[in-house]
Amino acid sequence: MVCPSYLSLGSTPTGGTAAIYITTADFNNDDVLDLAITNQNSVNFSVFLGNGDGTFTAAPGSPIGSGGTTPQGIVSADFDNDGFIDLALVNNGPDTVAIFLGNGDGTFTPAPGSPFPSGGTNPVGIVAGDFNNDSITDIAITNNGNNTISVFLGNGGGTFISAAGSPFLTGGVNPLGIITADFNNDGNLDLANANVNDVITLFLGNGNGTFTPSPASPIVVGDLPFALASSDLNNDGNLDLAVSNLQSNNLTILLGDGTGGFTNAPGSPIAIGGSPREVVITHVNCDDVPDIAINQLANNSISALIGNGDGTFQTPSTFTVGGGPVGLVTGDFNNDGVLDLSSANINGSNFTVLLNNCVQSLTCSDITTENEVGLCGATVSFEITTPQCDNVSTTTDPASGSFFEVGTNLVTATATSSVGDNSEVCTFSVTVNDTEPPMISDLNDIDVQANNNIGTIVYYPEPTVTDNCPGIITFTCTPASGSFFPIGATTVTCTATDTNTNRSSTESFTVTVIPFIEE
Repeated sequence: MVCPSYLSLGSTPTGGTAAIYITTADFNNDDVLDLAITNQNSVNFSVFLGNGDGTFTAAPGSPIGSGGTTPQGIVSADFDNDGFIDLALVNNGPDTVAIFLGNGDGTFTPAPGSPFPSGGTNPVGIVAGDFNNDSITDIAITNNGNNTISVFLGNGGGTFISAAGSPFLTGGVNPLGIITADFNNDGNLDLANANVNDVITLFLGNGNGTFTPSPASPIVVGDLPFALASSDLNNDGNLDLAVSNLQSNNLTILLGDGTGGFTNAPGSPIAIGGSPREVVITHVNCDDVPDIAINQLANNSISALIGNGDGTFQTPSTFTVGGGPVGLVTGDFNNDGVLDLSSANINGSNFTVLLNNCVQSLTCSDITTENEVGLCGATVSFEITTPQCDNVSTTTDPASGSFFEVGTNLVTATATSSVGDNSEVCTFSVTVNDTEPPMISDLNDIDVQANNNIGTIVYYPEPTVTDNCPGIITFTCTPASGSFFPIGATTVTCTATDTNTNRSSTESFTVTVIPFIEE
């Protein structure tokens, strides 16, 4: 198996300095994913429009001023309900939230009232969701400086108001990453955030924009948790969590019980190394089981972990990206039906795109069949059923539906990704057995006149013997030609056997020896 496997398209400068967080969506309505990246040290963010092949082009007017200093987290959603994707980001200084309304062509305009205070100090993380069930997108923000979360409810025009009870304490210290999902299966979005003091905290949504601390909160994870991601990792219908721990260099997997409670999965935490930062749920091998990608700032790399479907994961595989990856997103960047990865690299002030070219090991089985009637072989159809990603094509040589001669024939199957030169090969045999016996024909009765009243030696013509396959056919007639035949009728029986040991049915004719009659 050549999986996980990614083809790097290299790193592209953002046009700003210290690229840190990244989001992806279709900003110009061309059905191709685009990217938006905050540049921490240059007071702006960059927008790149996808070309549909995994490459990107800077949008007109990019980079764009962030409306503050030290921009951090960024999220994409339609905040004004006009059908175009918008952007929301937080500025660590001077503690603001900035909203940029998309024009549908990849350009953006600051929303009315933007930027506005974050409700706390040093905002870092931001997430979007409908927290009060009014079909309008809201946002939640972690304020790292005063240990709070701020919730802002959208008005539908790209403007926001602070939710009741916002901001509220996280119950942890220096909150960083934040995500939203329904952890207790009540139909309302909840919040989970990572805190520097080695815990994550959970808040259950009340459906009106307010939140209540989960009885399970806080939950101890690794050292200095940085980011979280959520999916059903063990296929039990409940959402689980993956948490990157920057200081302990590992990944914590927490399995949800559907009420807002979580327990460590078997084998958790998983060693990652390299100061892991952002973590995302993706599909590495396209088998509908959630997988994980996590970047490693210190190692300039991304690790991909294939899920087993029970909350455990296979050994991480590592892929090189640009210098100091922090932000990470997953999406189909080349429109081949397979999820790829892109990282924002703070040290390189660039972003890297990794295109997924996973190819699963092929499973090939030998085939045995019989010849077609009258032919020395058979037309054989087969299918290589190994599940593959949508960008993988499987061919065989000879092709399915070919004519295979009697005997053992080798077939080579090759699965090849449309991205790069990643491929897998297996061989199998197609054996066609000859089960058709030869045919004996042209057996005619013979009358022979003897010159005595005892009998005579009779020579008769060899019968015609045909077979579906070439080769030497042996036949036997008893009595043999040239034998002495007595007066009267004698039955001669004949059989034939071909090279594949198929024996014909017994055929016969009559030799009648007529006695000599003196005149």
